[in-house]
Amino acid sequence: MKMYELLNVSDQLNSLPLGKLTIAQRAALTRTICAISQARKPFDEALKEAREKLKPEGFDDLAGKGSRTPDEEAQYKLLVDEYNEAVRTAIQPNLDAEVTLTVAKPMTMDEFLALPDCAPDWTAGHIVYLQDLLGITGE
Repeated sequence: MKMYELLNVSDQLNSLPLGKLTIAQRAALTRTICAISQARKPFDEALKEAREKLKPEGFDDLAGKGSRTPDEEAQYKLLVDEYNEAVRTAIQPNLDAEVTLTVAKPMTMDEFLALPDCAPDWTAGHIVYLQDLLGITGE
């Protein structure tokens, strides 16, 4: 899968409320989330590095300023836009990179099918998408 897909799966799984899951289902989800965290570490490090290296001079001063004049506000908005674009451009190859997710003990189909109970807004397409990316089969 692509890194951007892994990040999407990570966001989806990390946002699930766990109250309706059994301890065994929570453990299966936790194993998967931990594996995702390991797989995304190179991206997270690259993003951190890009943010540090590409930060415009004076950015922190303007960002930390409580109230800005209209000129400072315009300058700050321009800095933010340029900064975000520079970071996006720098990390795009990392987002498009292929990544392999290896879960020591993957979720079973039954454990996976418990997740939609925690997220009533998930559609059938959403569930199939996650199932495919996580490599969960009915076997």
